[in-house]
Amino acid sequence: MVPIQRYVFKEPRLPGIMPDLELIKTALKLKSVKRSGWVYKEISNPESVADHSYGISFLALFAPLPKGVNRDSLIKMALLHDLSESNLGDPIYETGKFRNLKKYHLILNDKKKVLMDMFGKNYPTEKKLALDYLQQKTPEAKFLKELDKLESVLQALTYEKNYPPERLNEFWENAELYIKDKQLLKFFEQLRKERLTSRVNSG
Repeated sequence: MVPIQRYVFKEPRLPGIMPDLELIKTALKLKSVKRSGWVYKEISNPESVADHSYGISFLALFAPLPKGVNRDSLIKMALLHDLSESNLGDPIYETGKFRNLKKYHLILNDKKKVLMDMFGKNYPTEKKLALDYLQQKTPEAKFLKELDKLESVLQALTYEKNYPPERLNEFWENAELYIKDKQLLKFFEQLRKERLTSRVNSG
């Protein structure tokens, strides 16, 4: 009997070539990972991490940029910033203005390990962008963190149409800690006025 030869098909790792199937599957898992903050607040049918990543990516595409921030890198980082949560879920380490630093550093290390395993030696640019966001050292990473918080209050404003606004106060308090860019602060204040007007009209 002739022995059966087994071949392992390896995807090419060249610019413009589709990434390996496992990486695509991993990223698409984010469509079913619910955002823990909304789950904790008992929001019915809360958004997924993928929904959140889309929202931030849209903001990254159109937001006025501060000096030194590259838009292409910002958009790519937005798409990648929560990729590790496809394996870890969406951990909570902040509540309003309080941050559990011990838990934060443990989660940070776990996310770094997951990203290193996911990318290995492939896609060095994408891996660097994802890790840069975690480390918060580049202009893009710091600005994206502000966009992350802005997107959260945009989502909170939507949920507050069907829930008592005070239930989601901590998301606004948390965003206030992070949003420092002058243009984003103007937008944030506009959202707060819209929130106040909505509360007055519903009261």
